[in-house]
Amino acid sequence: MRRTWGFLTVGLLFLATACSIEIEIPIRSQTTPTSSFKAATPTTPIPISPATVTDACPFIAVGELAQIIGTSAEIRAQEQPADVEGTEKRYSCLYEDIHQSPDSAPRLHITVAPEIGAGSVAAVDNTMKAFCREPVTTVGGVGDKTAHCEQGKDFTRAIVVVGKRSNGQVRLALVDLPKNRADVYEAIAKLLADRL
Repeated sequence: MRRTWGFLTVGLLFLATACSIEIEIPIRSQTTPTSSFKAATPTTPIPISPATVTDACPFIAVGELAQIIGTSAEIRAQEQPADVEGTEKRYSCLYEDIHQSPDSAPRLHITVAPEIGAGSVAAVDNTMKAFCREPVTTVGGVGDKTAHCEQGKDFTRAIVVVGKRSNGQVRLALVDLPKNRADVYEAIAKLLADRL
């Protein structure tokens, strides 16, 4: 496996909050948004795949996430510092309920890499192997490959992973959220697949 996807798997391991342990990852460099994609806000989602990804929060608007997971809580989206390693970039968004601990908040991670080496299907497979215990559920017809699983201590969390080749890149979306229903995971996956 190429170094890029190995780094992706290791990076996602550290970003996941499955065991409710906060791990600080040193930021190698910051990116400065230069495209119109930045104009999309956490309350206004992007409708289609942007040519350049500079943030994670616009991929799922706050209202959309609240509706999908079925909550009336006051959620705010907070873009986290970008993590860049060579040509691979990772963007993260924390969807925090202002009345609860950030540890329980859903998180969206978008990883963008040049389309070299392993493809989007292998990226999803490697991510699921790194994070999930059985069973892993594959969602057909969504992105190049989509899967979800429940994980963490006592299976209290879940991850949804969507891989897609888009705009000459391999894009991988990982959502880490409190355990919910399969239809919630699938709704999140379909939304992300359309926007990656």
